[in-house]
Amino acid sequence: MKAWLLLLLAISALAWAQYSVAFYVSPSGYITVYIAGIPQGHKVLLHWGVEPYPQGPWTVVNDTPMVWNGANYTATIGPFKNGTWVAFVFYDATSGVWINYEGTPFWNWNVEVNPPNLGATSVQVLPNCSLLITAVGRAPDVMAIHYGLTSGPQTGLPWANVADVVMEYNPLWGNYTAVVGPFQPGQWVQWVYHDLSTGLWISKNGSNFAAQVACAPLSLSAAYPYDRYVYVVGETAHISIGLQNPSGPVNATVTLAIGPLKMAERAALKRGLNYVNFTLTVDIPQGIYTPSLAVAVGNATLLNTTLPQFYVLNTTGKPPVSLVIVWNMHQPLYVEPNGTWAMPWVPLHTGEDFKWGGRYVGSYELQALLLSQFNVNVSIDFTPVLLYQWEALLAEGPGGFKYLGYYPGNITYDIEAVKRTLDLYRELAAEGRIEVLTVPFYHPLEAIEYDNGWADDLLAQLLMGKEMTYRVFGVNASCVWTPEMAFNMGLVHLYQEAGLNCTVLDAQAFLPSATYINGSQNPYVPYVVEDSEGHYIYALFRDDDLSNLFSFYLFTLSDPNLVKQLLIQYLAKVYMKQPGAVVVVALDGENPLIFNSMTGPRDLYAIYEALSQYSGKWLVTQTVSQAIATHTKYAVTNLPESSWALNLNNWNNGYPGKIAIWRAVALAREYLVAFTKALGGRQSPVVELNPARIPNSTGLLPTLWNYLYVAEGSDWTWQTGPPNFGPGWFSLQPIIYADAILETINESIAKIVPISIGPYQNGSALLVDNGLGMPIRLALGAGGKCYEVALKPGLNEIPLAGVKAAELDVYLPADVYEVPGYVVPPSPCGLKIAAWTPPPATTLSAPTTTATSPAPSAAAGAAYAPYLTALVLAALVAALTAALARRRR
Repeated sequence: MKAWLLLLLAISALAWAQYSVAFYVSPSGYITVYIAGIPQGHKVLLHWGVEPYPQGPWTVVNDTPMVWNGANYTATIGPFKNGTWVAFVFYDATSGVWINYEGTPFWNWNVEVNPPNLGATSVQVLPNCSLLITAVGRAPDVMAIHYGLTSGPQTGLPWANVADVVMEYNPLWGNYTAVVGPFQPGQWVQWVYHDLSTGLWISKNGSNFAAQVACAPLSLSAAYPYDRYVYVVGETAHISIGLQNPSGPVNATVTLAIGPLKMAERAALKRGLNYVNFTLTVDIPQGIYTPSLAVAVGNATLLNTTLPQFYVLNTTGKPPVSLVIVWNMHQPLYVEPNGTWAMPWVPLHTGEDFKWGGRYVGSYELQALLLSQFNVNVSIDFTPVLLYQWEALLAEGPGGFKYLGYYPGNITYDIEAVKRTLDLYRELAAEGRIEVLTVPFYHPLEAIEYDNGWADDLLAQLLMGKEMTYRVFGVNASCVWTPEMAFNMGLVHLYQEAGLNCTVLDAQAFLPSATYINGSQNPYVPYVVEDSEGHYIYALFRDDDLSNLFSFYLFTLSDPNLVKQLLIQYLAKVYMKQPGAVVVVALDGENPLIFNSMTGPRDLYAIYEALSQYSGKWLVTQTVSQAIATHTKYAVTNLPESSWALNLNNWNNGYPGKIAIWRAVALAREYLVAFTKALGGRQSPVVELNPARIPNSTGLLPTLWNYLYVAEGSDWTWQTGPPNFGPGWFSLQPIIYADAILETINESIAKIVPISIGPYQNGSALLVDNGLGMPIRLALGAGGKCYEVALKPGLNEIPLAGVKAAELDVYLPADVYEVPGYVVPPSPCGLKIAAWTPPPATTLSAPTTTATSPAPSAAAGAAYAPYLTALVLAALVAALTAALARRRR
């Protein structure tokens, strides 16, 4: 509606309030009209005409001067024939003001003179099962309806619940109306009219009027009525209320109340869906209001209900809420030690999760596409093992891709999607649109491994993760995703040592039990987490309720608008309680999309669209580092050991399959530590990886340590047994890698062959061929004594003073302090790896070492006894038992 017309209507309504109008129709056809409210002395005209029906075109137009009678102005016009329709308005010629009915332009007073069709009736059943009865009467007489309940339409039936209601005369249409009821559906009602001014009873040609109540209720449309989910004080709200009217047309008054605001609109509700619109300036205090809506016809209420909550924020002098979204993009290693891909999920989820924009895209690419489209800041970690597999796919190409079985997708397309996806994220990172976090390389369960004494492995994986993140994105990450948010205070110094200064944890798991150096428990502020030695990191704590809403609900909704509403109104509630809050959403980034492929993409679009639309006065999106840098921090210490699951049971709960995995990893680790020491290598090294050789490194020891890091991943125990009962493949994969370590050590030691043993001085001399191709330090046990030996490549003669026995135990050097979490306790000699029974030699010269290696005899080969086979088989049996139990469930 034009602004000038709205202004005119407002002025007219105010002016109309000062006038009162009355009229009288004589039996002879004269109409006498009165108007009060015009000052004495004004020239007032009665502007009138004859019309064919109410509000119809005038065929006779006259202006009759009105006379002041001491109280008001009056004029008499006529006579008119019975049944003539006459319309009139007033003109104050002195002030130049037209006076229309109810102050509305073009509305007239309409009168039928002594109507010959008295009692002509129309009936409408209202949605609330009342009757809207309209009748012709002798205006302006007082007219009543006399009615009762009956069993049918026939005159003469007994009435029940007899009542009388005075009808309302409507000058605009020149008729009388009354609303009676409500009644029960199907009820018959009979009535007659009574002209109380003349005493005349009016019937339907001697019979009663009758109607049956056939009703359906007026209902509120489910459509969201507001143009915004949250309003700021001073904004304009456009409200469109949908009303479903199953009955016939009705002229109703729709009243809306929002707190202290109250407004009403007249509405002609036709059959079907109708929209009633309100526009208002939001000038009410901050709060969450429940608006009330009433729809009425006369004194009958057709609908009395409430609307969805109406959110109002006052942003004056308040900082905005910062929303920090952290997506954890993670896949474990799906490649076997021989380089064969055992599962399709990395390429498949990169290229073919669903259709978007007319082509297939994966969950990772969709995230990048939407982040490129919308103005939001997010933080994303790509587990380095995922990046490693992406790089491997690019290095292999479609022709080099080896898959165990039939690949269920288009590998050429999926590898192209890998390149597209990485290019998109590189652009986003270069533009500063996303913050890239790093992760320990294979997503280990850090808290448990730290407790096992494997902190050096964790540090190596942290450094490897940083290197891979830099290699792929050119980003030197300063923040780290803690896998499964499984944290303890021992990780603080590891993160600091790795050059990482911040992480994200679970508020419910950690904050209630923490010791506060300053501040108090509050999930909406950054914290300095300080250990007992003064090491510290920064931490944000996720909002568990909102994170779970993302994880388990928002992406399941088929209505993206509901997604927007739930998200924005949740954040508004936080703002009301704590302006300036840092609200953290942290979860696995691909799972909501993968598990909800039909709804998830649209819902993610809705999330980013809503955040873009509402960013500004009261809401901003920030990365982890941005939020830490721009907010006051509390200090805390003594965080408990826990995870997002509130404990570590999901990964170590006593289930035999989980025990088998941890035992296999621990066994492989202790022998690898000892083997590395024997070869003079570095323990827990930062392994150099070439994706083209996945999962192998540049040498023997780096490859074996990489295998160990693979086996330390958290996914294996997460998927094994309760509470998740994942596929059996996950239970076997860490066992396979642990077994590969032990078998390789076994095979390496098998290359060291005892050739012979013979008497020498007061003991024996042992001839050994080291076919390993590198020096190695071992310990030999005989007669309760340990003999440390250093073997060069090739033939070695070793004196063994005091040794007469022909059987020797072979040990890798290690003590209990070097192999924390051991399965096999090291003896004083070390970890037993083999037993030798070398053949006797007839004579031996003084011990020497030669560079040549004669071929070992069959007897010498038979003397080698692989000690680890039984241990490996035990771990494999336990894992297979767990997998089979899972398949039988």
